[in-house]
Amino acid sequence: MTIIYVSNKKIKVYGHSGYAEIGKDIVCAAISTLTESTYRYLKVTKNNVESIEEDGLFEIILNGINDSGREIIKEFVNIVKEIEEQYPLYIRSDFNEEIG
Repeated sequence: MTIIYVSNKKIKVYGHSGYAEIGKDIVCAAISTLTESTYRYLKVTKNNVESIEEDGLFEIILNGINDSGREIIKEFVNIVKEIEEQYPLYIRSDFNEEIG
C-alpha cells in the first residue's frame, strides 16, 4: 500500500501500492508521476522545497511556500483523493492540516 501524508512541513509518499508487479503497477506510476511533477512545479514557481528520494519513498520538504505553491499542493491533494477513490485498497492518505 502507498501511504501519502501532507502537512504544512512536508509531503511524504512511501510504500509500494501492490496493485501489480513493479514495472507494471499503474497506481504506483500515477502517484510517482504526480509526486515528481508536484515537486518540479513547486521548484519552478519559486517555492523553497527540498526532496528526499529513496526506494519506495519520495518526500518533499516544504521550507517556504508561496500562493502558487499552496494551489499546487491543493491540486496534488485533490488528485490523490481521486486516485484513492478509484483504488482504495492500494492508497491511504492523511491530509490533516491546511497548507499555509
